[in-house]
Amino acid sequence: MDNLDDLLAQRAMAAAQPIAVPEALMARILADAAREQPRPMAYAPRPAAPAKLSLWQAVSDLFGGAGVLAGLATAACAGIYLGAVQPPALSTVTLALSGSSAVDQLDFMPSIDSLLAEE
Repeated sequence: MDNLDDLLAQRAMAAAQPIAVPEALMARILADAAREQPRPMAYAPRPAAPAKLSLWQAVSDLFGGAGVLAGLATAACAGIYLGAVQPPALSTVTLALSGSSAVDQLDFMPSIDSLLAEE
């Protein structure tokens, strides 16, 4: 057991002493390490915000951007077109759902009076 303790003690003393590295080698290692370090990226400065937004820019920002506003306008135009033209395929769907093909007789927003009436 003493031999093992002596061996471990010698190893601990050897590990505690730094190994001498030539100065030229250490300088080359540090130069290589400095060359491989990432360089910070140069960012362009942010453009200054406009002093005042135009009406259309404010409306566009309110809805979430120009793309959202364009989609909303497209859906509105499609709804107006389908409501005004009433294609035959839409009339078939209306007949299947309501039992009547006359769209002008449908009540899409019923009043609450029918719910409150006592029977």
